[in-house]
Amino acid sequence: MKKHLLLILLGLSTTAGWAQAPQQASPQQQQAAMPAPKGNARISGMVLDAETKQPVEFATVALINLSTGKPIDGAMADNKGSFTIQKVAAGKYKLNVSFLGYQQQVVENVTIASDNAEVNVGTISLASDAQKLSEVVITGEKPLVEEKIDRTVYNAEKDITNAGGNAADVLQKVPSLSVDTDGNVQLRGSGNVRVLINNKPSSIMAGSVADALKQIPADMIKTVEVITSPSAKYDAEGTAGIINIITKKDSGLEGVSGSVALTGGTRASNGNASLNVRRGKLGINATASGVHFYNHGDMSNITTFNNEDGTQSRREQFGDTKIRGAFMNAQLGFDYDINAKNTISGGVRRNGGQFKMQNDQAQHFTENGVEDPAYTFNTDIENRNERLGTDLNLDYVHTFGKQGHELAILSQYTMTDTDTRNYQDRYSDGQAPFFLQRNNNDGANNELTFQADYVQPFENKTTLELGAKTIFRDVKSDGFYRDITLVDEANSNLNFDYAQDVYASYFTYGFAVKKVNVKVGARFEQTEIDGDYFQEREDGGQERETYSDSYNNLIPSIALSYTLKEKHTLKANFTQRIQRPSLFYLNPFDQEQAPGTIVRGNPRLDAELTNLYEMGYSTYFKTASISANLYMRETDNAIETVPQLEGDNTILTFANVAQNKTYGISLFGSLKPVKAWSISGSSNIYFVDLKSSLYENSGWMYNVNGNSSYDFGKGFSAQFNGGFNSRRIQLQGKFASFSYHALAFKKELFEGKGGISLGLDNPFRKSMKMNNDVEAIDFTQRMRINNYNRGARVTFDYRFGKMEKQKQPRRKRSIRNDDTKQGDGNGAAGGL
Repeated sequence: MKKHLLLILLGLSTTAGWAQAPQQASPQQQQAAMPAPKGNARISGMVLDAETKQPVEFATVALINLSTGKPIDGAMADNKGSFTIQKVAAGKYKLNVSFLGYQQQVVENVTIASDNAEVNVGTISLASDAQKLSEVVITGEKPLVEEKIDRTVYNAEKDITNAGGNAADVLQKVPSLSVDTDGNVQLRGSGNVRVLINNKPSSIMAGSVADALKQIPADMIKTVEVITSPSAKYDAEGTAGIINIITKKDSGLEGVSGSVALTGGTRASNGNASLNVRRGKLGINATASGVHFYNHGDMSNITTFNNEDGTQSRREQFGDTKIRGAFMNAQLGFDYDINAKNTISGGVRRNGGQFKMQNDQAQHFTENGVEDPAYTFNTDIENRNERLGTDLNLDYVHTFGKQGHELAILSQYTMTDTDTRNYQDRYSDGQAPFFLQRNNNDGANNELTFQADYVQPFENKTTLELGAKTIFRDVKSDGFYRDITLVDEANSNLNFDYAQDVYASYFTYGFAVKKVNVKVGARFEQTEIDGDYFQEREDGGQERETYSDSYNNLIPSIALSYTLKEKHTLKANFTQRIQRPSLFYLNPFDQEQAPGTIVRGNPRLDAELTNLYEMGYSTYFKTASISANLYMRETDNAIETVPQLEGDNTILTFANVAQNKTYGISLFGSLKPVKAWSISGSSNIYFVDLKSSLYENSGWMYNVNGNSSYDFGKGFSAQFNGGFNSRRIQLQGKFASFSYHALAFKKELFEGKGGISLGLDNPFRKSMKMNNDVEAIDFTQRMRINNYNRGARVTFDYRFGKMEKQKQPRRKRSIRNDDTKQGDGNGAAGGL
C-alpha cells in the first residue's frame, strides 16, 4: 500500500458579460433600467422543501426593489439550500423565491437599515406547485418522478406497486433505467453504472449487482437518484452514470419512530423493520431485513461449431432451472453534535446470504448429423454463491461561521468474503454418474478509504470545492478445480492476488448570474495496480505471473443551466468517465457454469475512458410536466465479452476490443387529469454503434415504461406499472426484447399509520421468453430462456412513534466509492 497522496488543482477564475444594443426608452423605463445602487449589505437564508425539509438545490432567489417592482439582483441556492446576495444598498426590498415544480414564495418587507447590515431571512419553505383543474384545488403532493438540475429522482415510497418487491423491481420503473430478467441494470443502454446506497459504496454491491438488488426489500427504499452527468466531486467511474438508492431513515427527527413490513408471495417473501431514536445531540438509527426468493424456468442452448475441415458440429442442451436464495441486511448508525459547529457520525452494516441455482440438463452432440455418444449425457448442475460483507464508517464535519463553509473528513472500511461453488454430475440414463466436477472459488475484497472535502463560499456569489481521496483495495481469489472420472482424477489450483490503489483530488467552481448557473471542475486520479497469480495445472506443471501498471487521468466537467420565466429550465453538461475493471472481469480462474461453457477473466484489461455529452430541457404546467434529454457517449477501448473456442468449450472472456458510440434521447412526462388520477411515463431511444477489429454491429434500441395510479378515497388506491425493452445489440449478436407489468391495490389502516396491499406481477402472462443469439466466426449460439415470472404477494406495513422536526436540518457527508466496472449475472468468474 503506497503512502502518498496527490493534492493538486487549485484555483480557477471565470468571467461573464452581457451587452445589449441601445434603444429609446421612456423615463420610467430608463429609471427601472438604471443600475441598482451598490452597498456592502448582505441578505442570506435557506430554502427547504416544505414537506421533506430537505434543501431545494438551485432555487432562484430574486431581489425586488419595492419602489420600482423590478428585480435588481439575485442568487441561486447551493446544494444545502443556502443563498447569499452580496453588495446590497440600504433600502426596502422583497424576495421572490422559486424553483421548477414548487409554488413561488414571496418574502415581504426585507429592510436594509445601513450599507453594512447583515440580514438573515431564515428558512423559506417551498410547497409543491398548487395545481388547479376546474374548481378542484390539488395541493402539494410529492410527484412520483422529479427532474432536478443534475439528476432524476424517483420517489419509490409513492409507488404502491413496489410493496413486497425488491430493489430490482423498483429500478425497472425508474426513467432511463432498464432491468432484465436476471436483475442486470442498464442506464441509457449501458451496464457501466455504479450503484450506491445512501451516497456510499457498500459491500453488498462488491460482486454481482444483480444479486445485490435481490437482497434489498423495496419497502425500505425511499428514493432512487439517477445522476447521468456526475461532477468532478464524484469518483470518475461509471461511464453511463451513478444510481444512488436512498433508504427510509431520518435521523434528523426528534423522538422515537419506527416501521415494520411483512410480505408473503408466490415468488418471494420478506420482512423488514426500522427504528429511529433522537434525544438532544445524539441520534441512533437501525434497520434490519431478510428476504427469501424462489423461482423456476426452463432453457435451451444450441451451439453450432464451424470445423476447420468445413463440416459442422452441433451441441444441444435442454434443462429445467430452479432458483433459491435467502439474504439478510442489518445496519446500525449514529450521529452526535459535539457542539454547534462539529458533528461526528458513524455506523456498521452487515449483509450476507446465499444464492443457489439448480439445473437438470440433457445434452446431445452430433458430428455431421451423427450423434456422438461420448458427448451425449445428462447433467445435474448446482451453482451456489455465499457471501458475507461488513461496512464500517466514521465521519467528522466542521462548519465554519459563514453559512455553507465547511470541512468534512470521512473514512470507511469494507470487507467482503465470497464463496462460489459449481458442481456438475454427469450420467447416462439409468446409470450412476461417470464424471464429477467440483469448481470452487473463494474470494475476499477489502477496501480502506479516506476522504476530505472542503467547501468555501465567496462574497461574489461563487463557491469553491476542494477535495482529496485515497482508496486502497486488496483482492484475493483462491480457485480449486477438480475432475473425477471412473478411472482418473485431475486437480488444478489458482491463487490470484490483486491490489489497486487510487489517489485522487478534485475541485469544482460554481457561480450564478441571475438565472444562469455555471459549475466547472476537474478531477485528477492516479491508479497503481499490482497483480500476481499462481496456478498448478492438471498435468502437474506450474505457472506464475506478476504484473504492475500505473496510469493517470485528468477528468474535466462542466455544467450549465438556465431558467426562463421560472418554469422552463435548460441545461448542458460535459464530462469524462473512467471504467476500471473489477475482479469479475480480471480473475483468470476458469469457472465452468455448464458443460462446454466457461467464464474466464482477463487480468490484462485496461480501464475504459468515455466522453459524455448531455443537453436537457424541462418544464411544467398546471397539471403536467415534461422533460427531454439528448446525450452522446464515446468509448474507444470498451470492454466487451469475447466468446472463444478451445476444443469443444466456449470460453467467455473479456477484452478492450471495441469502439462504442451511443446517441440517444430520454423523455419523461407526467399528467394529473383529475385530482385522484395520476399518469406518468418515460422512454429512452438510442442508437448504438459497436466496432472491433473482427466484428461490428449497430442498431436502434429503446425502452419505455408507464405508471398510473388512482385514489378511490377512504384509504383505497390502485396502481399499474408496465414496460417494454426492445432487443439489445451486442458486439457479436443480440439479446431479445422483453416486457413486464404489475398491478397493486392498497387499503390504508390505523388512520394512515399502516396498510395492507395486494401486488400482482405479470398477471396476464404465464411466463416470459428470452432469446440470446451470438454470431461468431467459429460458431453460432442460440439460447432460449423461459422464465415463469407471474406472481402474487400480500404486504402488511405499520409505522409507529411520534417525531418532531428539528429547527435546522442536519448536515451529513458520506464517502462515494464508484470507480470500478461491476460484473453482472450471478457472480460468475470469481464470485466477488
